[in-house]
Amino acid sequence: MFESCCSPYESAHLLRSRYGLPVELFADRLYLTTGQELEAIVVPTGLSERVRARLGYLAQPTPAVVDPRNRRWTFLTTPPAPYHDVPQPLQRRLECQGVSLSQPGTRVMLPRSDDSIGWRWACEPAPGQLRLPQRGLVLGAIRLSILEGMDNVPA
Repeated sequence: MFESCCSPYESAHLLRSRYGLPVELFADRLYLTTGQELEAIVVPTGLSERVRARLGYLAQPTPAVVDPRNRRWTFLTTPPAPYHDVPQPLQRRLECQGVSLSQPGTRVMLPRSDDSIGWRWACEPAPGQLRLPQRGLVLGAIRLSILEGMDNVPA
């Protein structure tokens, strides 16, 4: 995807034009800032793979970025409108599994090259206008994946 990019500025432009992502650049690093346009849910890798499989039925892919050490995936979602907090029992269950929800203003790092080293896409967004899944859909998939247990993979 980034084969034509020679600089972080070109990579940022590519992500903006191809996916409609509101990419920002600081110190040659590409990132998104959570807030009114998008939220991020950070999930440990093993659980992330089950969540991605569970979300496979959606018409649009659920964008997710993998950290450089392959320990966590960050799923991009739309914030609920009007905004409401996650219920406390669900929030505790998520925290016990290592899942965290971003606060507004959190920076989400993005890939800037096709290298397997560094930030990379676990699942790229669909080209065109930015369409993200609702936060509730992703949280539901995470919840179901946690409840089904670590030894089962959804069909």
